[in-house]
Amino acid sequence: MSTWAYAALTTKRFNSPSGASTSTSPPGMSTYIDAVAALVPAEVLALHSTILSLTTKTEQDQAGQSITTITDPGTLRWAFWSLIAVSIVLYIVRRLPTKDPWDILRVIIPPVAFVAWSMLQKATAFDAAFPGLREVDRTVIALFVAVIFGAIAKALADKADKEDSSRAGKKRP
Repeated sequence: MSTWAYAALTTKRFNSPSGASTSTSPPGMSTYIDAVAALVPAEVLALHSTILSLTTKTEQDQAGQSITTITDPGTLRWAFWSLIAVSIVLYIVRRLPTKDPWDILRVIIPPVAFVAWSMLQKATAFDAAFPGLREVDRTVIALFVAVIFGAIAKALADKADKEDSSRAGKKRP
């Protein structure tokens, strides 16, 4: 999905009559779609993939196993933090004209999801930022983060669906 789509879905839910954004009003989809969009920050994951291709190399060892080596850890480290910032900016820019206090929580879901994605894979920007974390620890942490933040994203989408768009200041572009 996408961080941009996540913010757009949230806006559409706010602009729909209370309780109607999952059926008769836009976006006309289950709030589980919001959770998926929030947990798959596609723009940032695509940038990360491209950056990895520039900062790592993959070779075969003598046993024929693929070994990926980070060739530019400094660039990959600052790229990690920059990608987190980009995911925040993507959400904020799409939701800029809004004034919903719950956006403070919504805005952290895509960057946390990006971090979890990078924790679940081997030889990523996460490795450059946190080289000492054991693989098993980072995998277990990322799995719990995905479940917890998925539930939070779903709950926030349900909350947006139930908002009354007729309240003053609630109509959004």
